[in-house]
Amino acid sequence: MKNKIIIITLGVALTLSSCKDVLDTEPRQSISAQGALSSITGVKGLLTNVYDNIQASGLYGRDVIIQSEVLSDNCRITTVNSNRFILEYNNTLRTGHFDDFAAIYPIINKCNLVIDNVDKTTDGTPTQVASVKGQALFLRAWMYFTLANEYAYNPKHIQGGFDLGVPLMLEGVSGLSQVTYPKRAKIGEVYTQIKNDLDVAISILDNTGGKILAGKAAAQALRSRVSLYNEEWQSAIDNATLAINSNLATFVTTPTVAGYASIFNQKISPESLFELNYEVTESLGTTSIQNIYQRLGNSATSSSGYGDVVPQNNLLAAYEANDVRKAATLLAVNKGGEPVFWVQKYAGSSGTFSVDNIRIIRISEMYLNRAEAYARLGGQDGLAQADVNKIRNRAGLPSTLATGAALLDVILKERRIELAYEGDRWFDLIRRGADIVKDNGTLTFATDIRILAPIPQAQLDINNPNLVKNPGY
Repeated sequence: MKNKIIIITLGVALTLSSCKDVLDTEPRQSISAQGALSSITGVKGLLTNVYDNIQASGLYGRDVIIQSEVLSDNCRITTVNSNRFILEYNNTLRTGHFDDFAAIYPIINKCNLVIDNVDKTTDGTPTQVASVKGQALFLRAWMYFTLANEYAYNPKHIQGGFDLGVPLMLEGVSGLSQVTYPKRAKIGEVYTQIKNDLDVAISILDNTGGKILAGKAAAQALRSRVSLYNEEWQSAIDNATLAINSNLATFVTTPTVAGYASIFNQKISPESLFELNYEVTESLGTTSIQNIYQRLGNSATSSSGYGDVVPQNNLLAAYEANDVRKAATLLAVNKGGEPVFWVQKYAGSSGTFSVDNIRIIRISEMYLNRAEAYARLGGQDGLAQADVNKIRNRAGLPSTLATGAALLDVILKERRIELAYEGDRWFDLIRRGADIVKDNGTLTFATDIRILAPIPQAQLDINNPNLVKNPGY
């Protein structure tokens, strides 16, 4: 069957099987196109379905975060393991990489359908319409940013002249007659679209949805991250400042183990600008991120959970003496005769195993974004020091007085440690064009084809001549 492109475009966009009580007007398993897209309730239901899809273990419920850690120099797999993420840790050609291309495009299509139709609803207030549209734009931008980071070079670090990004689909597809065969846009064009979506989202969103719905502060924070990746330093500073000043998130200042642990041992983190919320009924069970990082009750003899993904030696060596983050987020255990550290950033704060919220953007990242951008602009070392020292001092470490290149090194090291185990590391290295120096080998950025994930073969088999492979595959 040659219409597998539907995996990319249609993705059963109107099957709203998990809408968290948003849809009450029709049976959840059989929402008609008319019912789903003609009323504000239906469009909100489709938007809720987008959040549900992103929460899946194959995306931000587990895999994107874990893969970023084990593909990079942060984490490894324990000797005794459940055979999960071994290929990624070994950076196995073709099979050991991100593999969410076909999962993300149906989500993007649903965002498109929301964006296309929310203005046409007649029963939604202007505030409701703006909120729904802004969230959909944020989520679409986030998904394209994810794809760009996985399947394309950063615009500022193109290798071998290969500047292709990913296909841009900006209109919803709800039937076979609308199916197209899109080509891969230039990576610069993808970034332009991401920035445009976020700029519009910022202009129409507020923060009334709190931290578990995408709001203005979340869009400003993601815009700061995108600007940092695109080396637009002033934009990274400006948007980080807006997110910080939104007062949606509180920077925890207590320089103790308990103080730092409080960022992660509460259902909703005080530091979050945006996080994915999980209710008890949405437990991912054995496929949750918590099960990969530890076992139930942090017990080495527990039969629930795996505790397979632990810090690499070079990450452990990066912690300075007296850094409270190590004791607050790592638990020393003996697993199968091997001394390892289990990650405690997903420690069952809800009281129920496997339903921890996933912190997507924290205020600490905003200080680090701003610090790096100040340092790279030059002449603003004092401002960069002030931001990175907030992170260091909270970790129980002395302020740095470094300047110039040495200061930038301090900032990048603090970014690694502060955001460790949260899915940042691979993307942070790749956006800078850095080599990946692991305990089990090195990937040289300029020459190793494994820097980019392969476009899935199933997508290349649909007779779409426009879907070009990544170099070396």
